[in-house]
Amino acid sequence: MQVKVRVTGLLTEYFPAGKGVLPVSMDKPLTVKEILQQIKVNHELVMTVVVSGQRRDLSYVPQDGEEIVLISPLAGG
Repeated sequence: MQVKVRVTGLLTEYFPAGKGVLPVSMDKPLTVKEILQQIKVNHELVMTVVVSGQRRDLSYVPQDGEEIVLISPLAGG
């Protein structure tokens, strides 16, 4: 089973070479929160989760092949 995780904003710092998309392979279905733990991203940095154009929460279990978009809070001053 595999999903793609796409990030925006500050979350790109957690991805290899600053890329905004990371394929994640899983042996079993996981919640978005568990996927974040697997890729070592603090779930508290995620403001919004969008899957297939629908807003989801961290307990959502994505299906094989879905893309998870993680949106971080805006920062700046």
